[in-house]
Amino acid sequence: MSEETRIGTAERESAAKALNAHLEAGRLGVEEYADRSATAATAVTAGDLSALFTDLPEPHPVLPGHAPTTAVAPRPAAQAPERRFSGAGARLAAASPIVAVVLFFVLSWAHVPMAWLAFLLIPLIGALGFSREHREEREQRRD
Repeated sequence: MSEETRIGTAERESAAKALNAHLEAGRLGVEEYADRSATAATAVTAGDLSALFTDLPEPHPVLPGHAPTTAVAPRPAAQAPERRFSGAGARLAAASPIVAVVLFFVLSWAHVPMAWLAFLLIPLIGALGFSREHREEREQRRD
């Protein structure tokens, strides 16, 4: 592959991801990252991009004619998986703001002095729904 081979959007995006990984790893300062990112965004040839990574270890961008390398830094192994509501927990969490608003107006209409406490139901229901699902998830992993 020649350094004069023209590149496209995919290669520029690959360079941007690699530069992001180097910024996150602390290998680049913010100003240097901004300069290199601007150069990568306007790069026309493979040589323009490869010049940005001569002093950096992997990851490097994927360039035409080269075997793909790690373009994005791997996630740390200790990172917790993303958790989301599903099933009854999701329905309960979605309904809790509506229930809290209705309860607030009913209590206000009845002249209950601390009617605003009804809004505390929203995070409470969310926490209870999440902990129940989390507990079930842990039990499934044990089995």
